Formats: sequence, structure tokens, C-alpha cells
Amino acid sequence: MIFFRNSLAVRIFLAIAATSIVIVAIMAVLVALSMRDGFARYILRSELARFDTLEQALILSHDINGSGWSDLAATPMAWNDYVRQYFSPPDLPSGPPPDRPLGHPPFGGPPPGGPQGDDSFMIGDRLILLGPDGEWIAGSTDRSGLIERRAICSEAVCTDQNVLGYLGLNAPILAQTASDTFFLRRQYASLALSALIAILVSAGAAIVVARYILTPIRQLEAGAKTMASGDYSFRIGLKRTDELGQLIDHYNVLAATLERTDKAEREWISNTSHELQTPLATLRAQIEAVQDGIRKPDPETLTQMHAAIMRLSRLVEDVKILSHSREMGLSTAFHHEDLCDIARASVSVARQQMYDKGLTLTIDMPDKMPIVCDRLRIGQVIENLLQNAIRYTNVPGSVRLCVQCEGDMVRLSVEDTPPAPRNEDLPKLFDRFFRAESSRSRAHGGSGLGLSVCKAIVESHNGTITAGLSIRGGLCVTVSLPKASI
Repeated sequence: MIFFRNSLAVRIFLAIAATSIVIVAIMAVLVALSMRDGFARYILRSELARFDTLEQALILSHDINGSGWSDLAATPMAWNDYVRQYFSPPDLPSGPPPDRPLGHPPFGGPPPGGPQGDDSFMIGDRLILLGPDGEWIAGSTDRSGLIERRAICSEAVCTDQNVLGYLGLNAPILAQTASDTFFLRRQYASLALSALIAILVSAGAAIVVARYILTPIRQLEAGAKTMASGDYSFRIGLKRTDELGQLIDHYNVLAATLERTDKAEREWISNTSHELQTPLATLRAQIEAVQDGIRKPDPETLTQMHAAIMRLSRLVEDVKILSHSREMGLSTAFHHEDLCDIARASVSVARQQMYDKGLTLTIDMPDKMPIVCDRLRIGQVIENLLQNAIRYTNVPGSVRLCVQCEGDMVRLSVEDTPPAPRNEDLPKLFDRFFRAESSRSRAHGGSGLGLSVCKAIVESHNGTITAGLSIRGGLCVTVSLPKASI
């Protein structure tokens, strides 16, 4: 019972079925009323068609001097006698009847075998003589809701100019004959059957529509439960082109995104712990060796311990930068700066390292290049790119740093000589802890976070960073930043 109350399928079915029932019921009532009204008008017109003799008599007796039928309007008895004289039921001959007492029922009495014997069906109780403007002249003063009129014209073709008056006939309260009643009942029965069939068809359509809507919803429900349990591998294979189909596509995209994110987070934690473990293990081994007296705390030992600590510090700082870039954004202080001046400061730090390794450095940039940036962050990007080139470029080799302006953007590129990463590895270079093991491995001392840090910093400056193959045979990393307006 609870499922019946809370089921969306039942609610959709009831909503559609109830709406259909109401619509069919309203249509049935309107059709029944229209049918009854139309049938009544049909009967009235059939009855009015029997007044040819009375109409001709009224035309002949009309006073052309303007008094109209004043003699008929004098008393009700005059009108009744006149109608009795020129109208007879269908079974009796028309024309003036033989002498008949005034108290005799009008029109010669009702025909035998029908409900016309009831006074409510008598023609005399419903016949009216109206003037050309529709004003009452003689006849019944009782008006039903339905009345039909027959024009009395002085010529064969009726126009507005030759209309002398109208014969009006009110609708009876009940059907005129048993056959009329039988006809209406049959029509009502057919209408009721049609309404029942329409309701059943609507109910069947409601079931189909409810099932059509609920099938993808139930699959989405199953997928949401699976996703809530931590399993992001479930996909919905139902293909549709409507809004529910779009929702299914969005669900599949969301599941794939969460699956990639979950995998990346697991790799992030695993790689971070591994990278932290390496300098910590080195530092621990050296400290224990000093404690055991195997090594002495001489300058060489202290230098190695300091190098391990510095590597650990850099790794922690890189992790901190990436974490802040994902959570709340990097803390930056933007000012108008000269990119060329920042690049020269970074080059002065890396130049001696390149010289000691046997690499040559080429610089191609103008005297000034104004940008709005955080000087320390952009300096860190340039230093990371230069250190990356120093670490992975074979000797003898060269590194080229270029700064140029292209429209509203400033381009800074660092390219080196072989080795170069594989083409399929280029899109992954900015992933955290990624290394192209064939040429740029951990043996070179990198943590695998340098380019990821560069990407986070550049994007915080509304810029872009891309990697491609250099014409020198190595790697070319290009940074694009918005140029400062002067």
C-alpha cells in the first residue's frame, strides 16, 4: 500500500487517467447537450414545415395598410379559431374543417397511439405569431429555452423587405414520440460507450507513458546508488534523444569524470607518499649513520643531509601550491611588472648550472614586456622551465628562452635539444607526477610536479601553457599571458 501511494508510476498513471476521464466526461456532456439541442431543433423545423396552408392564409389576411393581423391579436380565441381553421394534423385533411365546437381540442385532437395526446405536446400551446421585428402578436406567451421561427413573406423569395412576420414554435418539454425517445436513448448509449472506450484507451496510454518515463529514471536511480557506494564504473546504455536522454548523457559524463578524479586522487596520494618517502629515507639513513658512528657529521655529510631536506621542502611546497590551486586558488599579489626583467633574474640563477653541466643558453627578448602578474609566481614558472631543461637535456646541448608579443598576449617559450618526449606523452606532461620514463626519468632527480605547478600558476594568471616538440629536437614549452595595457 505504501508503494502504491509513493510510486511515481502510479502517480503518472492516475494523473493522465484522471485528466483523460475529466476531458472525456466534459466532452460527453457537451456532445449530449448539443445532440439534444440539435435533435429538438430538427423536430421543430419538421413541425414548422407543416404550416404551409396557415402561412398562405396569413399572407392573404395581412393588412397591407399597416395594421397587420390586428384582428388576430384582438383576443386569444380569434387566434385559436384561425389556426384551427387553417391547420390540421398530418393524418387529417388541411383546409377549413367542418363545424366543430369551440371547446374541441385544437387542431382536431391528437393522433392516436402517441404521446401527442399530452397537453404539453399540443401545437396550440407552443405556436406564436410574431411581427417583422420579432414582437409578439398572438399565440402562446410561454417561452421555452429553444424556439424556431418560420418567416412569412409576401413573395416567394424572402428578403428583409418583404417579411410580414414570423411563425414561432417553442420546443416541447419532453420528446414528442416514443420513437424520438428511443432515438435519443440509443444516441446516449452510443456516446457512453464511446466515452468508456476513450477512457480505457487513455488508461492504456497512461500506462505506456508512465513506463516510458520511468525506465530511464529507474536506471538513473540504480546508477546513483552505485555511485553513492563509491563505484563510478556503472554506465547507462539507454539511448534517447529527449530530456531524459540528455540527463542520462550527463550522468555518464559525471560518472566518467568522477572515475577519473577518483583514480587521479588515488594516484596523487600514492605518488605523493612515495615522493616524500625517498628524501625522508635518505635523511633517516644519514642521521642513523651519524648516530651509530658509521659516518661523522662532517661538511660532506651535512651537505647531503641539507640536499635531502631541500628536496623535501621543494616537494612539500609544490604539493601545497597544487592543493591551493584546486581548493581556493593561489594566493597572488598582482602588480605591473616587466616580464623580461623577471626572466633575466631567473636566467642569472640557472646560468651557472647550465655552464657546469655543459649546456649553452640563448636569450631572445626585447628590453621590456609589461604584464600584470605576481612576480614571485611567474619567476617560479620560468625557473621551473629552465630547471626542467637543464635536468633533461643531453650534453652537449643548448637551451633557448624567447619572449615576444603577439597581439594582446605575451609569449614566453623555453626550448631545448634532444632528447624529446614521445608524441603520445605530450598531453600528459602537465599531469602530476608524470614522467616520460624513456628519457625524463626519476633518475634525473625531478619530482614530476614542476610542470603541474607551472600550469596551476599560469592558469591563476588567466594564461595558458602548452608543450610541443622543438625545432631543436627537444621539448618546447610555451607560456601565454595577457599583455598589460599601457
